[in-house]
Amino acid sequence: MSEQNKIVAVIDIGTNTTICLIGEEVPGDKPEVLGYSMVASAGVRRGVVLNIDETARAVKQAVDEASKMAGLDVAKVYVNLSCQQLKTVDKVMTRKIDEGKIITKADIKQLYDEVKASVQLPGEKVYHVINQSYSIDDEAGIFNPIGITGSQLFANYKLIAAPENCENKLRSSLKKAGYELVRCIAGPVVSAESVLTEDEKEAGVVVVDFGGGTTSVSVFYENVLRYMAVVPFGGNVVTFDIKEGCNILLRHAELLKVKWGQALGDFAPANKVVTIPGLNGFEPKEISCKSLAYIIQARLEEIFESVYFQIEKSGFADKLGAGIVLTGGGAKLEKINQLVRFKTGMDVRVGYPVFRMNNEQESLLESPQFSAAFGLLKKALRDENTLNEDMIVKKRKRPKFNFGGAVVEKLTLFFNEEDSEM
Repeated sequence: MSEQNKIVAVIDIGTNTTICLIGEEVPGDKPEVLGYSMVASAGVRRGVVLNIDETARAVKQAVDEASKMAGLDVAKVYVNLSCQQLKTVDKVMTRKIDEGKIITKADIKQLYDEVKASVQLPGEKVYHVINQSYSIDDEAGIFNPIGITGSQLFANYKLIAAPENCENKLRSSLKKAGYELVRCIAGPVVSAESVLTEDEKEAGVVVVDFGGGTTSVSVFYENVLRYMAVVPFGGNVVTFDIKEGCNILLRHAELLKVKWGQALGDFAPANKVVTIPGLNGFEPKEISCKSLAYIIQARLEEIFESVYFQIEKSGFADKLGAGIVLTGGGAKLEKINQLVRFKTGMDVRVGYPVFRMNNEQESLLESPQFSAAFGLLKKALRDENTLNEDMIVKKRKRPKFNFGGAVVEKLTLFFNEEDSEM
């Protein structure tokens, strides 16, 4: 591990799991993962921190495990902001061009700074300003105005904003855990970073991050994020439906979904039955895998109807040549890509993070559940505002780490039982 390379720590605080990654910038290659962990989340509902103390304990545990593996002490972290209140705001800026003057990079930068400073959203914070296109005089649809002259420049921007309170609760949780927040980055932005190719962004693609508490939708076209929305439903409502439909405990419902569930009832085996242990002397309960699949399918159809509504609302539904890339923990469900293809009529693939990992890491981390965390790591390593020495307190001797059963146990899927109150 070279001294000059940037090393950052990132945390993806989800409704069900809290993931920490520590990565190093490797020149001319994919970033390298130095340490990682996944623990059960606590105190989080649909991406929003409700209980600061519980969230702080989960964060502390996740960072401690990842930093021990990396042999580093972490001081500051980047965090994924995935609350359901994330929204987009359109803004148009204009600027007169002096006669004979050619537009420069400095002009574009000044315009960008002006739009960020001019937006007034009481109680909210703007996290990203994304240029959509420029117009000069009567010529629209210009993506690079540098070197062009005219009399008036119009710039169309899309701003991603959320209530300031969402970040304040995250910041308080991190502070209580002993860490400082460097920056929050919107979840729908980071999810695309680790699963999309540049060709897909150019052709038009939708990233659907199917998480435990929320499902985010990000539409890209001609290499630009054109639309973003968060649907306030995720895999936990599927688990709750299984609990109610089968009259079982929530943890048993989650285990059923993960181990034996699938998204299409017609494809589930009719003769396969799962036995759930009885409670307090009651007889065990037998649940048909086909019945289980139909319960899952019914709720998934509702969720992806909402997702497709957002895709149509974006105005780019007929321009998405690369279809849908499905990621997040819910994307691991068997046959979910076929169901989404059926509901939307679009091509669908499951997106996996593309990163530099050793064989042991790949066997554990090559999952759509880690896509947001890897995307956050990629964005953080490119952040020019933070120096490496700001992130790491000190290096320590990296212990030998056993990639055997103990790690697999840590990376078991967890869920939050407070969602039984939904």
